[in-house]
Amino acid sequence: MNQLAKKNIVFGILVTSFYTPIVFFLMGLPMILQVKGFDPSTIGIFQALGLPMVIKFLLSPPVDQIVFETNHYKKWIVFTGIFYVLFLFGVSFVSLEDNIYLVFGVIFCTTLVATFLDIPLNALAIKVFHKDERMSAGSYKMSAYFAAGLLGGGVFLLVFNRLGWQNTFVIIALFVLVSLLALYFIHESDEKIEEQKVSLKTLITFFKQENIGIWIFVLMFYFAFISAIWVFMKPYLISKGITPDEVAFYVGVYGSIVGFIGGVVASFVGKIYSKKTILILFGVFNILSALILVMIEYFDMLNFIFLMSIVTIASTAIAFSSAIIFSLIMDYSRSSSKAIDYAIQSSLFSLMRIFSAIIAGVFVSNLGYTSMFVFESLAMFFVVFVIYRFYIK
Repeated sequence: MNQLAKKNIVFGILVTSFYTPIVFFLMGLPMILQVKGFDPSTIGIFQALGLPMVIKFLLSPPVDQIVFETNHYKKWIVFTGIFYVLFLFGVSFVSLEDNIYLVFGVIFCTTLVATFLDIPLNALAIKVFHKDERMSAGSYKMSAYFAAGLLGGGVFLLVFNRLGWQNTFVIIALFVLVSLLALYFIHESDEKIEEQKVSLKTLITFFKQENIGIWIFVLMFYFAFISAIWVFMKPYLISKGITPDEVAFYVGVYGSIVGFIGGVVASFVGKIYSKKTILILFGVFNILSALILVMIEYFDMLNFIFLMSIVTIASTAIAFSSAIIFSLIMDYSRSSSKAIDYAIQSSLFSLMRIFSAIIAGVFVSNLGYTSMFVFESLAMFFVVFVIYRFYIK
């Protein structure tokens, strides 16, 4: 095995383990809340657990200012990772039934630590991977995200259904703790990488770029509505009488595998068509997934074939949409301020995804799933229309 493959595997292990709890919180917890009888609006509000991702670019100063003479980023990862593990153990001792607000608070602190942990991990990757290795590293990182989706959105839901809340989080915490051992196989040089500092001027000039307005619209709204549907996919299937184990397998395990394949397909499509054409094609796919759900609700015909169809189409739509958006985020990141521009766009992307899930939860609570699916369909149709009329890149 060559050195590049070894580095990819090690970083893949770290990314998978660090993101698995986040996926469980954002994609697995909605199903648990549905099973325990919580209101859909509460399920939507729990998507606010992703808020720390919105301010990630403001969390980096400590990593830049407190410098270790050797293994700088590795030490930051170890120390922060231990705090992460302790918070995960803390989650195991709180109860949804006793105090939902305490659970939210502890998990929010946990996601904040996880978001901070991502900063030295990404910095270490930039330091370790040579320029000509980063395309390969990016592909492995995407695979690690899907692996985290399979574990956090599928396998650990099955574990929860068998062993309960406390045992599940003890196992997740141990999983993260053991994964820190992978750092032993990474060699970090003592060379210090100078990170560009966040400044108000840099933030403002990003929004002054030519034709940036239509891109901000696409960035904030293109993925948000299909994401809201995916967030509520598990609670929706539970409400239709599908067992928690079946939902965990079909959406968490099977859906993650389909998403992985969808990401590969998207990379090939990206080589053939223009970015505008891809946005429209994938946008139509998003609309199709929502319309199938509307049809299922209208005709009340959720059988195995339709179940597998909607999970397949929706998970593929998620993969397609995220692939094109993340690709364009890199395109719109200026060479002179790539890190900051990427962080600004990621923050806007995450913020709208959270708001869309909260709004979807309000729709379901007050008007039902059918109304929510219709609203998401119309919203996605409007987004595709705006792209067709005004997007020029």
